[in-house]
Amino acid sequence: MDDKTVLTTSNDGSIEYLRLQKGLLEEAIKVMQESFYVNENVCVALGLPHQPESFGEMDLMLKWAAKDGISIAAIDKETGKVVGASFNKFQEAETSEFYPKYIKSCQHNAAKNVAKWMQDMGKIFDIFEYCKVKSGVEIMFVGILPEYRRRGIAKKLFEVSIDVARGLNRGEDVRISIDEEALEVAPPPEIVTAICTSFVTQKIAEDLKFKRAKEFSFSKFVYDGVALESRVPSGTDSITYEYVRL
Repeated sequence: MDDKTVLTTSNDGSIEYLRLQKGLLEEAIKVMQESFYVNENVCVALGLPHQPESFGEMDLMLKWAAKDGISIAAIDKETGKVVGASFNKFQEAETSEFYPKYIKSCQHNAAKNVAKWMQDMGKIFDIFEYCKVKSGVEIMFVGILPEYRRRGIAKKLFEVSIDVARGLNRGEDVRISIDEEALEVAPPPEIVTAICTSFVTQKIAEDLKFKRAKEFSFSKFVYDGVALESRVPSGTDSITYEYVRL
């Protein structure tokens, strides 16, 4: 299925937001390699920018999320270029089997430790129990090309992701397959969640009326003998687990 339906457009008309699909996937992954992998606080603290050989393993996590058919791409209307993306995933109260298998298969410490951190977040705080729900959509990875920052693209990706989740909550199947395979049946999400590791995404969550379920110190997480706190760039004091009900 190839659906070029524009979900929304930026106020100045320069950026269009579409559901991420097969023809946009590789370009969206490249955006993440040039933004999220090298700038996101946990990735930086775990040394991912200095281990580019691990990028291919990180790409597998993006593709895993994208298979759910609810990710979003931001497109420069004039050039047709993907300039931002939000990789979103259905999450359920049951523990995912993905992370243990993925971690075991990783050859590079940076990618392995990013996955360990993501797994650990789920272990130490159960957002589903906290919200008394069974399913949700996680805004998992958001990245914007450096030259397109400060134009409200990240915030709009959050907004569009919530709109898509609301459609699913109403029973509308607005998903799109990235590999032409049939999409698995998924329960209607009851919440949208985001783990925010920078003051930028925390401000976006605040502006969009997310509620803060939990706040963590970076010092709580130690990998290969090093606490994240000692390597996180200045500007963000903590990690926050945010949610909005649908």
